[in-house]
Amino acid sequence: MTNDAEHDGVLISRRTDNAVHLTLNRPAVLNALNTELLDALSDELDLVLDDEAVRAVVIHGAGPRAFCAGADLKELAGLDSEAALNLLNRGQNLFRRIELAPKPVVAVVDGFAIGGGFELALACHLLVATERSQFGLPEATLGLIPGYGGTQRLTDALGRHLALRLMLTGARLSAREAAEAGILACPVIAPDSVAAAVDELVEKLCRATPAATRTVLAAASAQVPSSLALGQEAALAAIAIASVNGQAGITAMLAKMADR
Repeated sequence: MTNDAEHDGVLISRRTDNAVHLTLNRPAVLNALNTELLDALSDELDLVLDDEAVRAVVIHGAGPRAFCAGADLKELAGLDSEAALNLLNRGQNLFRRIELAPKPVVAVVDGFAIGGGFELALACHLLVATERSQFGLPEATLGLIPGYGGTQRLTDALGRHLALRLMLTGARLSAREAAEAGILACPVIAPDSVAAAVDELVEKLCRATPAATRTVLAAASAQVPSSLALGQEAALAAIAIASVNGQAGITAMLAKMADR
């Protein structure tokens, strides 16, 4: 039984029997993460994590092109390092809460998961992807670095050498490469099979008792990145955003996007 979707601007929340589906709803900008969307996701997370009837949280991106294309560059333009650090901490705190959530959080990627979008997916416990999906952390090509935990979580997920190759060159992983790397929860799926695949995964997750699920997630949390490492990443990313090279890269990318 599916409840009607509730539309709340940048985020759509839809309730099913055992799960809440949250859709990043900024398709015109490939669901880029701005302050409003980060706050809406944080507020909704407060509600669903306190609801004992919700056994899993599923995060989607609106539209056929992207799960999430990363941070909204318009919000990064002109920031000094202090303002940049405040914004990065906002995102890092949210992603940390997702990573340490006591119930499974699933990222459903259909299209691009780039920059902060890939970092969001990496913070989730499980990741599902369609055959047209692509993953990458291209920040260095703009004079920036990942700032929402990507340097830590990508390295944990893929190993140091592959993670560094992706981050230093801006290369992307295809969905099949992501599956081969072991970061997907199920085989790559066709876009029109997403709903069925996600429903099947949620059903499997619900076979465990809530107590067992919480305990497994708590035990696995020993492997998550340390607060010290994440804080160092955020500090370095803030300096990069405020730098001359970083601002030049942001300006150039915004101009390129405006020409499309």
